[in-house]
Amino acid sequence: MNKFLKYIFLSTIIFLISCSDNKNENGGLSFQKEQSKVQSFRGFYFISEFQGEFRLMYYDFLEDSILTIFSDKKNNVLEVEHNIFNNTVFFLTLQRLNKKTAIPEFEGIRLYRYDDSKNKTELLNRFEPSIQIYSFWMDINRYKLVRVYFDEIVASYVNKHTLIYNPFGKLLSEEIAVFDLVTSGYPVNESVSPKFFLPDKKFQIKFDADSVFVFNIDSNKSKKILTGVEIIDLIWADNNKHLIIFYEESESKVKSILLFDLTNNKNVRTFDRKGIKNFQVIGNYLIFDFIENGLQRIEVFNFERLLTVKQLDYGKNNFLKNATFR
Repeated sequence: MNKFLKYIFLSTIIFLISCSDNKNENGGLSFQKEQSKVQSFRGFYFISEFQGEFRLMYYDFLEDSILTIFSDKKNNVLEVEHNIFNNTVFFLTLQRLNKKTAIPEFEGIRLYRYDDSKNKTELLNRFEPSIQIYSFWMDINRYKLVRVYFDEIVASYVNKHTLIYNPFGKLLSEEIAVFDLVTSGYPVNESVSPKFFLPDKKFQIKFDADSVFVFNIDSNKSKKILTGVEIIDLIWADNNKHLIIFYEESESKVKSILLFDLTNNKNVRTFDRKGIKNFQVIGNYLIFDFIENGLQRIEVFNFERLLTVKQLDYGKNNFLKNATFR
């Protein structure tokens, strides 16, 4: 490939990637999230950096212990996706991040599936170098993986490779789309579209100008909860009493998490710790990662009791979903 042309597109690609990461789709592809009940909070998977190695770990909440699920010095864990509704875990590893190219490439990418019931890890696929790779659960039965890589023939082309698996690791579909950076731009990052209605239809999220409202359908009244923000994601808690919103300030680009009490119609808590990147809700627990003293940490917060019950600082850095490689 013509290296000069790669450099020409460098700034454009990096800008577009950063703009698409962790955002909802505005005109791009999106998928509706399924809402299911989680019986109890037993723990969660995360990535831990320990002595330069990125491992897949599991925090056992009931035992207050940490278990190593996958550890391989040659294959560092890049991303983990746990479907809490069917207890299926997929995770990605890479051998290195090649920074010598015009745009850094992930090399030696592998996709694994972890079977918790058998305590067994199986390799599902290997991939060629990619400039971007991400994954998510489209719904309870479909795991989607997307990787983007340079076309080997045309310097201004990138290829988008999409694969969909069922929870048992069977490949359901696969396709490659070609994007001309000059005419069609960089492929839009996909994500799951937030569900703006409470499952029982008693509440709804509404927007007016730059403000966000919670609308009570029974009383026909609205409560303004946020202004000047972009909603990244939201979750209606299983108890039907709490709403958790992950958002970004439009001007400062700072990400925060809002806990809203639907029963008492008020904002309960705002989590504005530095560097919040990922969050998830299991039962009555909010789990999110953040930066403290330059290191990545994970906090577990019980929103029924309004109490932080755990802060993970195992090893050097801890990531809830995506590891950061420098």
